[in-house]
Amino acid sequence: MNTLDLALLVQEIDPEGNQPIGWLAGLYTLALFIVIGLLLWSFAKMARKAREPWEGEDDAPPTEGDQARRTEDDPPSP
Repeated sequence: MNTLDLALLVQEIDPEGNQPIGWLAGLYTLALFIVIGLLLWSFAKMARKAREPWEGEDDAPPTEGDQARRTEDDPPSP
């Protein structure tokens, strides 16, 4: 047994260069990807819903009365 073989045994490295990742680690990784996918899907769904007009909100431009009710902190309307 030469030095290289001893080093491989001590470090527990597979001489073929490949090691199985294990079922548990694979399941954790799969679950992580599923959770991230669900979060992205939910975010996209809420972003689409936020772009729609709210209930009671109309698409008409602001009137002069709306301009008078605007406070100093509000940005000017287009």
